[in-house]
Amino acid sequence: MTTVTDVATTTGISTTTASSVSELSENYDMFLSILTAQLENQNPLDPTDTSEMVNQLISYSQVEQQILANEYLENLVLATNNQTAETALAFVGKDVTYNGEDQDYEGDPLSWSVDVPDDAETLTISITNEDGLEVYQEEIDADAGNTQTIEWDGTTTSNGTADEGTYTLTVTANSSDGSSEDLDLQGTSIATAADWSTGTAQLILANGAVIGLDDIISAAAV
Repeated sequence: MTTVTDVATTTGISTTTASSVSELSENYDMFLSILTAQLENQNPLDPTDTSEMVNQLISYSQVEQQILANEYLENLVLATNNQTAETALAFVGKDVTYNGEDQDYEGDPLSWSVDVPDDAETLTISITNEDGLEVYQEEIDADAGNTQTIEWDGTTTSNGTADEGTYTLTVTANSSDGSSEDLDLQGTSIATAADWSTGTAQLILANGAVIGLDDIISAAAV
């Protein structure tokens, strides 16, 4: 005997929709049986008023259309999720560059990349912890007009080692005319796994970051 769970598993629709389809079919068959019995046993001189039955048939049709619409939408969502899952898995094992100032430090060096303005002479980098306290600051030469990689091995300004946790990098480009601007940060790491526990496809990176597919800027084979 085919159960509601079997239907849901086979078609990919939810058990709620599968149950609704099953109940509608059973009720519809029962209704037709009752209608047929009434018509067969009605008094020819005083026939049954079928107007109410016709209204019920119309109601059944409307409910059926709504259930079918729900089933179609569920299948569409399922197909979209499957496609997103395939896209996420395609990034696993690749070196991914993504939007993000925050990264999780767990003892391994962190790296960010930033597009440096043409007129920049130096970059001031500042790294703060989860409490907003600065743990490291340095001014380095700017690779003007190019994408520059900034690496941090966890060393603090006082030559200590930072605790594990989430750190935020801020980069300011300094120009020869005295002007400065904060730059957008990009992180780079290898995607080690794809995760759907939140209901949305996300990538887990080797540096501990968890990012959405819309955060990805580029990816390259390792």
